[in-house]
Amino acid sequence: MVNAAEPLISLKEMVEKTITSNPEVQARYHKFLEAGYEQETVRGGFLPQADVVSTYRKQEELVRNTGNTQIPRMNNELVLRQMIFDGFATSSEVKRLGHASRVRYFELQSTMQTTTLEFMRAYLDTLRYRELMQFAKDNYVIHKQMFDRIQERVNAGVARKVDLEQASGRLALAEANLLTETTNMHDVTARLQRLYGELPPETLEVPTISSAGVEPSSEEALKVAYKQNPDLLSTIEDIQAKKNEIKTNESRYFPRLDLQARKNLGTSSDGRYSNSAADLLELTMNFNLFNGFSDKNSINTAAQKLNGAQDMRDKACIDTRQLVSIAYNDIKQLTEQRIYRAQHKTSIENAREAYRKQYDIGQRTLLDLLDAENEYFQAKRSLTNTEYDLQLAYARTYAGQGELLNKIGARRGNLPEYAREEYLDNESVCHAVAPVQIQIDKAALVADAKPLANIYPSMAKPITPVAVPTVVPAAAQTCNVQAITDRVNDWASAWRQKDADRYLRFYADKFSPEPPLDKAAWEKQRRQRLSSNGKIGLKIEDLQVSCEGDIGKATFKQAYTLTTFKIKKVADTSCEVCNMQRIPTIAYQDNTNKELQFQNESSDWKITRELVK
Repeated sequence: MVNAAEPLISLKEMVEKTITSNPEVQARYHKFLEAGYEQETVRGGFLPQADVVSTYRKQEELVRNTGNTQIPRMNNELVLRQMIFDGFATSSEVKRLGHASRVRYFELQSTMQTTTLEFMRAYLDTLRYRELMQFAKDNYVIHKQMFDRIQERVNAGVARKVDLEQASGRLALAEANLLTETTNMHDVTARLQRLYGELPPETLEVPTISSAGVEPSSEEALKVAYKQNPDLLSTIEDIQAKKNEIKTNESRYFPRLDLQARKNLGTSSDGRYSNSAADLLELTMNFNLFNGFSDKNSINTAAQKLNGAQDMRDKACIDTRQLVSIAYNDIKQLTEQRIYRAQHKTSIENAREAYRKQYDIGQRTLLDLLDAENEYFQAKRSLTNTEYDLQLAYARTYAGQGELLNKIGARRGNLPEYAREEYLDNESVCHAVAPVQIQIDKAALVADAKPLANIYPSMAKPITPVAVPTVVPAAAQTCNVQAITDRVNDWASAWRQKDADRYLRFYADKFSPEPPLDKAAWEKQRRQRLSSNGKIGLKIEDLQVSCEGDIGKATFKQAYTLTTFKIKKVADTSCEVCNMQRIPTIAYQDNTNKELQFQNESSDWKITRELVK
């Protein structure tokens, strides 16, 4: 009754609590506030500075005080200073710290996205293991009931003792599975507690973030990520900060102008009318002529920081591409896989019910029944894991795009909204080029597959018990045009696939290559060429086959190419990695007329001569 009255805490509320109270997020938030105050500190350099300067001095009197020229022993002054020009040092530093503040802002956003993704992983795993633990409970109960039933039958003498041993082993496996799932449930609860700050409620909202959908292609998903990923944006802001740091250091090459005013607030009696106590207004200039090359080296240091910031931007491009590409591919694959998992579960469930009925009437063994029960348990687990893995794949994609919080509808208050600056697009060198998603042509797989009789020859039973003759009939040694044609095509296929062992098996034991090579040197040369890097292209045209008794001849035109691949940069940007592509290059090619001569050897047609015309 208490659980029923407990209010449901939504996923949005739990995420907002996590990104507001999580210590790691809080540390980033305070770093962001710190950067803002640091910028305001430097901005104070634009404003005047006011000081009250009090002095007391004891000075030796070498001459008499004539005409009130003596410096007073005690004096109070109000000093006002205003920077007029400092070589743009203050303005450059304010801009640098402004970008540094935005770096901290995007680092905070990145931490919130990462923490939310980690929370979603623990949240989904909590839901996952609650289901899996229930499956394990049901599986244990069923195995316990079956064990008790078989034990009664064994005690009654109507079942074999070996059946009880089988049931006992499967019951122990069910108990081990139940213990595994309870352990997983405990561990994921601790993970969620670490992130959320307290134990999760008994009732959790089922997430619906996958209903928002994703872009139609991985390239489109990458384009969104390259505009919004906070890790990438923080590196671009850091580049701007480093550029302004260079300008700050370059300001030392300019003169500095300051306006200063001094107001005398009172002097001792012996210097009241002293000229040294008069009010003062002055303009000063300071121009450094030589500083031991420190200014030059500070600029070089800042330039290297800029190079490092650009390298980190390139790395962020690569990391974002990998994260989003893999997560997006997982969405596509798991969506299809879920269909097959559901079909598997339904089919096994139907078979399980049929096995139970058949077992009761003696048409199925106990092992069949136990196997069906275990496979049904595994089918349910696989389907559940696939469903939650799919939800997690959506969360990973959104996190890579910097959109996870928006998809959940959660946000953290007291954060500014920055307008998108033009340099965020100008400094981005990322290109939305994702790996091609692998699509398997299942129909082609089946069409190209060998018949089952060839794969499992031991399964093929002889129709008659007549012994197979060991001597090959003479008719089998007679040349056949179709057989020679098939051998030529298979020989070419082995060559294209660079399968050296299969390729060399096409040659007869008595094959002799053209001079100056002997067969051993020729075989070594062929293996080396087939193991070289590159893709072999082999085209056979105008194939003509003739037979003369037990000798077959095949003549054809052979076009051979060897293609290698080089990694080249295809765009003129500073990113040395983002724009790399594999460029095919023809390393070797030739066109020849060739003749192959075949003879039957060990019931197979093999090459005895290979002539290049």
